[in-house]
Amino acid sequence: WGGGTLKGKKTLGSTEKKILIGSSIGILLTILIGVSYAYIAYSTRQEGINVLETDCISVTMEELTNAINLKNTHPITDEVGKNLKPFRFKLTNTCGVGVDYNVNLEVMETESRIASKNIATKVDENTKSILSNNPTAPITYQESDYTAVEAYTIHSGSIEPYGSVEHEVRIWLDESAGNDSQNGTFYSKVVIDAKQNQIVSIYKEEILNGADPVVAEGLIPVEIDEKGVVTRANPASEWYSYEEKRWANAVILNDKNIEYKYKEEIPESNIESYFVWIPKYSYQIWDLGEYESLTSIDESKVHEIPIKFGLNNTSDEIDGECTTPMNEEKTQGLSGESGNCKIGDYMTPPAFISMGTNGLWVGKFETGYKGATSTTAAQVNASDSTKIQIKPNVYSWRNIQLVNAHLASYNYKRELDSHMMKNTEWGAVAYLQHSKYGSSTSVRINNNSAYITGYAAKNEPTCGYTGTNENCNRYESTNLGIDGTNTYNYKNPSSQVASTTGNYSGIYDMSGGAWEYMMSGVLDSTNSALLSGINSTYHSNFNGAYGEGGVLTTGINFPNARYFDTYTYSTSDTTFNRRILGDGTSEFGPYASVTYVANQIRHIGSWYSDESWFLYSMSPWIARSGHYNYGCSVGVFYFSSDGGYPGTHIGFHLVLAI
Repeated sequence: WGGGTLKGKKTLGSTEKKILIGSSIGILLTILIGVSYAYIAYSTRQEGINVLETDCISVTMEELTNAINLKNTHPITDEVGKNLKPFRFKLTNTCGVGVDYNVNLEVMETESRIASKNIATKVDENTKSILSNNPTAPITYQESDYTAVEAYTIHSGSIEPYGSVEHEVRIWLDESAGNDSQNGTFYSKVVIDAKQNQIVSIYKEEILNGADPVVAEGLIPVEIDEKGVVTRANPASEWYSYEEKRWANAVILNDKNIEYKYKEEIPESNIESYFVWIPKYSYQIWDLGEYESLTSIDESKVHEIPIKFGLNNTSDEIDGECTTPMNEEKTQGLSGESGNCKIGDYMTPPAFISMGTNGLWVGKFETGYKGATSTTAAQVNASDSTKIQIKPNVYSWRNIQLVNAHLASYNYKRELDSHMMKNTEWGAVAYLQHSKYGSSTSVRINNNSAYITGYAAKNEPTCGYTGTNENCNRYESTNLGIDGTNTYNYKNPSSQVASTTGNYSGIYDMSGGAWEYMMSGVLDSTNSALLSGINSTYHSNFNGAYGEGGVLTTGINFPNARYFDTYTYSTSDTTFNRRILGDGTSEFGPYASVTYVANQIRHIGSWYSDESWFLYSMSPWIARSGHYNYGCSVGVFYFSSDGGYPGTHIGFHLVLAI
């Protein structure tokens, strides 16, 4: 038998990348040496119809080895053939539906073409097969140089949503080949033909009515067990259940090149940020929050908030619903307006409407400062988005000017519409927390005075801000990830009482820790109120901050209105009726003034006596959560105000809207 050569090269098609691997099989009975080239190419195409708008069908191929290269080839036995160097490739399903696929071998028309009955194929550890004995497949390859005349399916399989598989393909001249193969050539290509799998599809929870998590590129869906261990979730399985108070979680990786199999643990060292999905819903109004001043609290107001998940916005036209008061562009809820809403109606929170999403991915913790090794090292007034991390047991990023927090958040993940949390978005979390789908109780305070994320006080009630209460637990400082005498770190399962769900799936740091600025402020005709608390050196940071920014008043450019809640002007911090319906403030009234220990006066609301000071002219930016040493006066329904200055006691939260 004479010799032949199997070589390879790559070409680019006009509309898609073709991965070509050369192949030549020459069979000679004389001393004449013949060399020819054949090609195993790759292409993809979509078949069938996409059933769900959020789904897609896309399979990518990665070449794991160089081209097949055989020299001096001749008919060989199966034992020799199965040990030949294979062509290895990887298929990745980049979508949220399962796919079925075929590995097809298409044969090109060439002069002296070797008959398919003489070609042996082997895929992975499967048994060798003669090419012509395989099922026939549609012919797709039609180019100027080569035209397919036969096609066979040499392997079939399926890939789960976001999953991947690897294959090895070997081809050789079968030992049964006769003289009709001599001096012949064999040109072929591999075609991956994929279509939606009707059996394996992405998991969707019926009660969400379409408001299921949107897992965009860059987000990895995960599950967190009772020890806080994170594993990659299989989107085709039940990886969340709001019915069981298990909210959907996803992470962003530090090293995105590392791939994890389903149920494989993702180490904390490779997690940059955690996010929790807040599905779109409507809630039943129990109080319109039209409180103009302080009176007395009404503890009977505390109740489980009825929630209905779904994608449709509530409407005045539907009995039992009301249209959410919004501006004409539907980018902001209206301060002080109630529209046609009345007690008993269901209303969509304005946060979902302004962002135009099926839900929100909310940072699971206060935003941390990447690389900080001490409390003071995380006190940085800068807008460097590369320093953002949202993790447990890290130092909260504080002492940051409000506009810098906004810029850092905005630029963190533009492709995922990252932005600094608004007050209406905080409200969207608060109502869900106090529904039957959340913990529906007072959320335990993070009482770690080192401002470490994810901590929980061991006992309730905790001490108030004077630290002189009797029969209560004190705040304290610890090192990263270490329990204290009176505080649990996140990895201690006892910390779950500080979550919005009472388990590891919820959001932390919504009670205590650091105050958190919201991107929500007071406006008047000159912006003097909004800017009164901001040093003039920071004013220019607003101007031209974003190309999409709109001019709200002459001379000052603010971010697009969808990233910014505005409240009507007032010189009083007790005109609670300026609320935006659905923002988690005035609806939790009525409010009263009380004298605390050491003659400290505070305003409290009707729900868990959380402290309540509304934003106003001299303190025009709203803050949520409360401080680690404010004890029983902080919580999910706590709100206060500040000037927008950097403060070692104030941080921020981050949201993705996709």
